[in-house]
Amino acid sequence: MASMVNWSWLPPIFAQASERVSGSLGELAGGATVWLAVTGLSRSGKTVFVTSLIHNLLSCAHNPNRMPLLGVVGERRLIAATIDGGKANRLPRFPYLDNIEKMAIPDWPARTEGISEIGIEIRFAPAGTLGRLVSEITGRPATLTIRIVDYPGEWLLDLPLAAHSYAEWSRVTLRLLRKGLRADIAREFLGLLAQHRPDEAASEEVAKRLHDRYCAYLLDARDRHGLSFLQPGRFLCPGALGPVPYLWFAPLDVIEGVDVFAPHTLGALMAERFKVYKREAVERFYQDHFRHYSRQIVLVDVLHALLAGRDAFDDTRLALDAILESFRYGHGGILSRLLLGPHIDKVLFAATKADHVPDIQRDHLAVLLRNMAAFPALEVRSSNAQLEVTALASVISTAEESQEIDGQRVQVVVGRPVGSHKQSKFFVGNVPIRPPRADAWGSPFLNVPVFEPPAIDPSPVEGIAHINLDLALEFLLGDKLR
Repeated sequence: MASMVNWSWLPPIFAQASERVSGSLGELAGGATVWLAVTGLSRSGKTVFVTSLIHNLLSCAHNPNRMPLLGVVGERRLIAATIDGGKANRLPRFPYLDNIEKMAIPDWPARTEGISEIGIEIRFAPAGTLGRLVSEITGRPATLTIRIVDYPGEWLLDLPLAAHSYAEWSRVTLRLLRKGLRADIAREFLGLLAQHRPDEAASEEVAKRLHDRYCAYLLDARDRHGLSFLQPGRFLCPGALGPVPYLWFAPLDVIEGVDVFAPHTLGALMAERFKVYKREAVERFYQDHFRHYSRQIVLVDVLHALLAGRDAFDDTRLALDAILESFRYGHGGILSRLLLGPHIDKVLFAATKADHVPDIQRDHLAVLLRNMAAFPALEVRSSNAQLEVTALASVISTAEESQEIDGQRVQVVVGRPVGSHKQSKFFVGNVPIRPPRADAWGSPFLNVPVFEPPAIDPSPVEGIAHINLDLALEFLLGDKLR
């Protein structure tokens, strides 16, 4: 709500301050909106996070002990939280009700493949003197509408493409494909690629065949091997795009120094489609949606990356570096350049599934996540986007017990795996706080159990037991709920 008062008669420094105060008064009186973007790397539990966040916010008025570290709740200033009945911003509505009913069965909701949105309206008593004064004058509590946008992490990993040409992307991608685990997963694609050159005649059939083989590699890398740094993201999660021809490209063997292709060649066809993809899928998504967002959370399954072996762990580090580069410096990152200025001012990176390790190890997950990428250097250099790292569990699906393993008493977690009728223990050993040395890796362990959700009341009264969900929300939204 803009100020209607003319402060131009004041000296500039006082006029600006008065304008800000007036704007704050209007915001408190008329309600404010904050956009929270939620995404995550593969298997990170993004859908469950959003569902639990909504359910616990709706339940807070009845059971404030469920979210005590969220200031507005812990200080007993929350009056009510309701789902905003307003129309979503041209986006599908996040299926909260379907998800919570499924979790009450108990079962986990299906992973979402596209973008969706939902709004939560919070009514609360302001904490500050100014806010209380406005509330008393207007006779109304303060209101904040939280618009939560859930989108695939694969799309966030597309953002670095905006800074590269097709030739550059091809060279970087193929260098990665020919190393370690990826070389084995991509064997069929690399075999087909060896039969075609960028300077051969353009062929729709060849381009589509290469695209299909490349997509098969991406799906296998994500679903069977737990890799995350996979581009282009729309090849995995097309969303509403459908089978449009500009998606039908793949990397080619482009030699160093070549960036432009002769007309009517396979290289020219692929490069043109890559250019259209960047404009229509990457830049349009960020310009249409990201211009609203001011808060972002990125969920990472650090435990799975650690247990899946060195290739999966290093791949997660690559994905984190690409994401961090996008948010770098606020003003200087790719995202800022696309949007002509900084918009996201708080970013939280969260290691999920903290209930899969004993309480004493949970801080280790957060510290390991911090040390997996260049967080410390980024925090020192960033003057616009505030970053934080935490460990959380959107739903606690385990209990902690003491058991004897190899003659020693250790803390383990116990839960009921999905589809099983009996409890099972899970013990990961010591979670390191730094990436393991090259000689410290054991065999990959891909069978991390998926435990059933606990008994959940679908009505928003008791809420859902969690770890640090309230702490995460306090960092992301606490300043808006003062």
